[in-house]
Amino acid sequence: MHDEHEFINFADATEVFGLESLLLKSVGITIGSSTSHLMFSELTVRRRDSRASRFEITEREVLYRSPIMFTPYLAGVSVDTEKLHNFLMRSYEDAGITPHSVDTGAVIITGYAARKDNAHAIVHLFSQWAGKFVCATAGPNLETMMAAYGSGAVKWSKDARKTVMNIDIGGGTAKIAIIKDGTIVETASLFVGSRVVARDKAGQLARTEESGVWAAKELGIELKMGAALAVADQRAIAELLAKSLLELIERKELSGFTHKLMESSPLRYRENIDVVMFSGGVAEYIYGHEQDDFGDLGPCLGETIRQQVSAPGFGMALEEPEERIRATVMGAAQYSLQVSGNTIFLSHGSVLPQRNLQVIKVCLEQRKPTAEDIASSVRNALGRYDFDSLEAAGPVAFSIVIPPEAPVGPALLRSLTQGILSIRDDRSAGSHHPLVLIFEIDIANLVGTILAEKSGPDQHIICVDGIEVGALDYVDIGTEIQSSRTVPVVVKNLVFSPGTRG
Repeated sequence: MHDEHEFINFADATEVFGLESLLLKSVGITIGSSTSHLMFSELTVRRRDSRASRFEITEREVLYRSPIMFTPYLAGVSVDTEKLHNFLMRSYEDAGITPHSVDTGAVIITGYAARKDNAHAIVHLFSQWAGKFVCATAGPNLETMMAAYGSGAVKWSKDARKTVMNIDIGGGTAKIAIIKDGTIVETASLFVGSRVVARDKAGQLARTEESGVWAAKELGIELKMGAALAVADQRAIAELLAKSLLELIERKELSGFTHKLMESSPLRYRENIDVVMFSGGVAEYIYGHEQDDFGDLGPCLGETIRQQVSAPGFGMALEEPEERIRATVMGAAQYSLQVSGNTIFLSHGSVLPQRNLQVIKVCLEQRKPTAEDIASSVRNALGRYDFDSLEAAGPVAFSIVIPPEAPVGPALLRSLTQGILSIRDDRSAGSHHPLVLIFEIDIANLVGTILAEKSGPDQHIICVDGIEVGALDYVDIGTEIQSSRTVPVVVKNLVFSPGTRG
């Protein structure tokens, strides 16, 4: 038996198949524009049934939730790593947990914090300090998806079979996800948040972000660091930002000022939306769970938005999600073991193992997709995860989801391989990262063989099949088991707070 705190090496599949359940201790750390926090959980992971190789979480016990601290900054240009480190150390102490005893976890840095000078250094510092982590600096699209799942909006939409708009408003940005029948169909974000203008305890201006400065200039308000900011001016800035957010939510023609605030393209979805939900720190004010003033625009933003969305004729019903301020990922990695059978393709055994590959989920919509359809779907999927090219994505795994009604034959294989090869440019073709493809149906060997013939010996290729992954997953692919010509695949899901429907 394994000690419950031991990190299990899933590459040794023979040991895993002797287990029916695992206990894993997880920690999740989020570092946002406005706030940072963490949560420890103990996960009970059991085999799905006696004949299956897939494990799934059956129980989750929350061991400790940290206080929520304001994300510390140094001169506004970088996150104060030392203060964050001290906060996390105190949280470990208060929880009675040591870094060594943590099996797995996730460090996620979001919003304006992800745009600061040392954002990447922070993620890697904490991942190295705290053990086996999934690490991500979340761009606007990925962060929006995480908030939609974490708030419970995705599951709510799936259960109710309704279209939901989830708006996550933090300290620096507002992220919008449109979810139809449990599937995120579009995302958007703009620079509207509670701490784009913030005051110290004496009521003097202590912090500004670009969007707060833009709003003040639009209104003719002078912002001077260290000077008092009138209550009327605070309210005017909050109301202008809320007005821009509502233009986007209601899918009206956007003003020039709103266009300036956009971090993404405006929403194109024009079908009916049944329900609107809010998450993030400002949601605490919108739903009346918070009344205190923390020296920012939160109370004014929350009040203005609540009045607008509660007014007759708004057109969408307001529902409260399961999670608000803790909607972004607060759990660690869920370990789910699957095995890809003997239809795998490996260009060379030395390419394994592969660890912590972010899954880029590519859902094909056409029954008989062309190579151009495949290439377009892959590029769109990369964009949803904030990558502008295959080269920029680095070490990732593409999960290619083929519609059940699509005829699997030479035409589909030709389109798949041609479409995938066409997205490579000169830089990605010479990349040292292997091309990793995951399929649910048994076509990995066929696709891999054709790709290898057409791309040449310098491109390492890994194709596995019979594997189910989700939109926010990471995977480990273990070394090949020679006797059975199979590979173990560990799917790590971002686990959200207990009680969420996501």
